[in-house]
Formats: sequence, structure tokens, C-alpha cells
Amino acid sequence: MKPHAVIFGGIGSLAECADLDRAAWNAAFRTHGVPWEWSWDVYVELMRPGGDRQLAARFADHLGVVVDADRLDATHQRIFAARLTDGIPLRPGVGEVLKWAAKAGVALALVSRSETGPVRALLKATARGRAGIPFDLAVLRGDVTRMAPDPEAMMLALTEMTLTPDQCVAIVDTPSTATAACAAGIPCLGYPGLLAQDAQFDDPITQTPILRVETVLEAWRGLPLAAAE
Repeated sequence: MKPHAVIFGGIGSLAECADLDRAAWNAAFRTHGVPWEWSWDVYVELMRPGGDRQLAARFADHLGVVVDADRLDATHQRIFAARLTDGIPLRPGVGEVLKWAAKAGVALALVSRSETGPVRALLKATARGRAGIPFDLAVLRGDVTRMAPDPEAMMLALTEMTLTPDQCVAIVDTPSTATAACAAGIPCLGYPGLLAQDAQFDDPITQTPILRVETVLEAWRGLPLAAAE
């Protein structure tokens, strides 16, 4: 048996682009004369809770200042997309899982807190690594009102694919996305990226350092994953 769909929870589950995103934010701040420079630690802390749609707005609230957060976010997204034109590698094992899914007739979905522009740019940047394999569905920021750890986006993906949670498996790179998948009842495999390298995924989610078809199938079946090599 095989799942009917594999849901990638976030662009970070496909490619390691967190530091590129942070650099795009800092470039946006310089462009608009905002005296901020997010270090890696600050960026990780801002990303950790998830839930909101606007990092700059939350940071401004924390500082007690007023900025045009929507304008900053739009510039950040344009810069991030532009910097992907040189390409970016898929994370280890992602290409193999995509090829397996395409060959096995398993649908592929992407659920992301990003807007259309950055996601389109990432898919274009990884097209060669994906062997041109497309996603059957994308649920993005503009499609929902609440972000992970809220399960709204995951549940919308199920609705759009007319599938039940137990017919799918989610591959997630952060605990907040894992919480969203589990709240939607979807079997989940933790594949932590740099943003979550020190984080812990709640039981019964098991982390894997390299994505393999076997671990995806085991996560879907609810079996204990083999120890990492």
C-alpha cells in the first residue's frame, strides 16, 4: 500500500533557504531606511512560534515602533524571489521522494506560509533538481486566514484533494508545521532544517536527517522509524 498524497509543509522542507530569506529581510530594511539588521538568532526566534503572517509587524510591536510592515514584506518577497534566480539545491532525499511519488501515482502538495511570488521562484529554481515534477496542489498564505501551528492550511489541502488525513503523510521542517499537520490528523515526518536544528518534535513524530522513501512510508503507516544512520 502507499499513501494517496505527500504534503510538503513549507518551502524549507524542499530547500534550505532560511538564511536567504533572512538576508532578503535585511535587504528590504536597507531599501526602506529601516534601521534593523536581523541576526540569525533573532530571525530564528521570530520564526519559531509561527502563527502570524507578518514578521516585520510583530518585530515592530515588540520594539514599540511603527513601520509600513506590508511594504517591507512585499519588498522582502521580491528580493527573496530575485535571489533564487541562480538556483538552489533540494535538500537531501527530496528529489528521490518526488520521483517515487510521480512514478507511484502519489499526489504532491505544498503547504506554505509564503506568497505566490517566492513559491513560484523556488519551484523554478529547483526545477532541474525536481526533474520537472510538478506539485498537484499548493496552499499558500493568501489561501488562508491562519498560519501554522493552526491546521487551517493542512485541512484545506485535504479538502482540495478530497482525501482523508490517513490517506496522506506530511513532511515538515519545523515543530509549528508539525503541530498543524498533527492537528489535522495527518501522519507526520519531521525533517528539521536549520531553523529547527535545536528543536524537538513532539511524540510520536520522529526526525530523520535525510529524507528517504522508506521513512515516508513508515511515517504514514505509523510505524517506529529506524534509527538514523
